[in-house]
Amino acid sequence: MSSVKLGKVAPFPPLPGQPFPPARNHPRWKELYRLHDEWMMTYWPFSSEKKRARIPFMNLAGFSTWCAPAADFDRMVWGGRIAGIFFLADDYIDSGKMLDRIPGFKKAATGTGDRAERCHDIVFRAIKETSHPRTFDQLTKCTHEWWDSNIHEPFRNLDQYLATRRVNIAMYFANSYFRYTLDINLTDEQVNHPLMREAEGIVSDHVGLTNDYFSYAKEKLTNSDDTNIIRMLQDHEGLTYEQAKVVVEKKIRQKEQDFIPAGMAVLNDPELGKDPAVRHWIACLPYCMGGNNAWSQEVCSIFSYSTDFLMHSFKERTLQHWRRHWRRPVPKVELRSRGDSQRRSS
Repeated sequence: MSSVKLGKVAPFPPLPGQPFPPARNHPRWKELYRLHDEWMMTYWPFSSEKKRARIPFMNLAGFSTWCAPAADFDRMVWGGRIAGIFFLADDYIDSGKMLDRIPGFKKAATGTGDRAERCHDIVFRAIKETSHPRTFDQLTKCTHEWWDSNIHEPFRNLDQYLATRRVNIAMYFANSYFRYTLDINLTDEQVNHPLMREAEGIVSDHVGLTNDYFSYAKEKLTNSDDTNIIRMLQDHEGLTYEQAKVVVEKKIRQKEQDFIPAGMAVLNDPELGKDPAVRHWIACLPYCMGGNNAWSQEVCSIFSYSTDFLMHSFKERTLQHWRRHWRRPVPKVELRSRGDSQRRSS
């Protein structure tokens, strides 16, 4: 089967020697970050001015711009904002354990509730105006699926963690609005097809493991690490912190390899593979892995902890990617010593 290459999307399956998963930010990421930050600082109900002032340093919109770099700019304005409100709302659930907030957030696009819920309403209404009705319905369904997944039993082992986190990490939800920003409209049958769910599920696993890897120290400091894989491996598998990190590193790399046959299974399916929209989406999905990895490094400067393994391997693959395929000037990447941040300049 010939590889897929649409617009600015890297080929899938990857060519020999092609860095995988690919990663690059949206070409207008600076504007998108600014528009996100200004909007959030205006509308979100921060508990203090100090917390409001931190928004420009958190790069919340970057999750979307890195994961869907080929997205339409106007749609990505709202793609960045929906990421921001869900990161802040998730903090109510994760750090604050405020599960009673979930019903209110699920009423998005009703115009009711407090300021946090009305922020959801504004974003969902804006997306609905320019979205295919079916794509918007899929977004709503995946959003509710994610909210409901926040109520679960404590993790006991790695298998249970992965099964729960496939939904709990919110990537099925994120994928639904990434498709909106990319103007990819799939049928419900395509979205829910077992082969498609498995391909997206592998990406979800990768994102969950990567997020836990980078965020463990911050979550430990804020007493919100009870759902972090590194904490779970220490508590239930008897591993040391360093041993747990190695297990997670290997799992992350395995998920990257697992995606290739899973994506090919979608493309080779006689029904799924004949639709250009499905092929386009499968080619875009690897950016969620590489992009989330890059974004995690971008925001890790807020905290102080070691990310040597992923930072160095990602740096090498990204530099090769720019040199071999995009033929653009390579941005300066400085990797500092333990405890320092990685900084990126364009």
